[in-house]
Amino acid sequence: MAQQSIGFGLIGTGMAGETQAKEFQHVTGGEMVAVCSRNEANVREFASTYGIGRWYTDYEDLIRDPRVDVVCVLTPSGLHRDMAVAAAEAGKHVLIEKPLEINLHRADDIIRACKQYGSKLGVVFQMRFGSVARETKKALAVGALGKIFLAEVIDKGSRTPAYYESALWRGTKELEGGGCLLTQSIHPIDLIQYLVGPVSSVFGHVATFRHAIEIEDTATALFKFQNGAMGTIASTTSIKPAMKSRLELHGEKGTIVVNAQYDKFLVWDVEDYPAPEPVESSFDFYDIDDPWAFPQTRHRVQLQDMVDAIREDRDPILSGEEARKSLAITMAIYESSKQGKEVSLLAPEFAPPAF
Repeated sequence: MAQQSIGFGLIGTGMAGETQAKEFQHVTGGEMVAVCSRNEANVREFASTYGIGRWYTDYEDLIRDPRVDVVCVLTPSGLHRDMAVAAAEAGKHVLIEKPLEINLHRADDIIRACKQYGSKLGVVFQMRFGSVARETKKALAVGALGKIFLAEVIDKGSRTPAYYESALWRGTKELEGGGCLLTQSIHPIDLIQYLVGPVSSVFGHVATFRHAIEIEDTATALFKFQNGAMGTIASTTSIKPAMKSRLELHGEKGTIVVNAQYDKFLVWDVEDYPAPEPVESSFDFYDIDDPWAFPQTRHRVQLQDMVDAIREDRDPILSGEEARKSLAITMAIYESSKQGKEVSLLAPEFAPPAF
């Protein structure tokens, strides 16, 4: 494998599949060799458009393809486990679109299988691979903010009825698993726990106000972090107009406000630590409601990391265990809303097992 390019096979030709196919042209040491979709006409056209040599309508055939080294699982969230486990059992590495799965039990099955069969497991959280995440993490690592006492996530988006009607799995408990928290706000949830530290407990509320779906379109939660900081999240897909998301970090030495979605620094007022990049003074808080229009270039960085992880025999930067953290927080918010009380992330049902 050291001499041959690493072969990637895509399962899924929707938004995530198109993004990876477009961005893969910027990856070195890897090659998109196969693609799979149940719809033969769609997959044939997809393969032709992106110059992919082989196409399949059965994911098991793609997994058996000897030229495929990495299986990219880009299907509805509730289908991730079976495909990822099958890929691991076949000796393939696995890259999964977020979230890892729709609950922790299914996610743990994936992590366990990849460890058992020696497969690298990565999960797509592209916002981790931008300058906002990198430079903010670097500043916090040297104590630029001092003790952080408040961390907030504001993620107020808009999705039309047409969005939820665009695919049969959208808005369903079985295949999407969760709504604004699990599908959209899982990104800033991942970032807030990455930047501020492990979350120790949550108190959440979820509801469905505007959309005819089985899952939530609005959620709020209070966080407690293990380092003593407090936090909040406001998440929705129901407001009009849509607003760009924000992460706000407040510490003893100042304030940092960022938009990781578009990779912009909005406020950087920190003692003795200048902004690493220009602050976006004319940032427009209004947003679009088209999920296709967000920046996609960070996907290429994560795809490259998967290639490099295999060649260097290391875990991907965003491993299965790392992706599990944001999923556990989300599941705890759901459970808190159900029980009407604070839920500890240290409870056995949320804590990671010994894999």
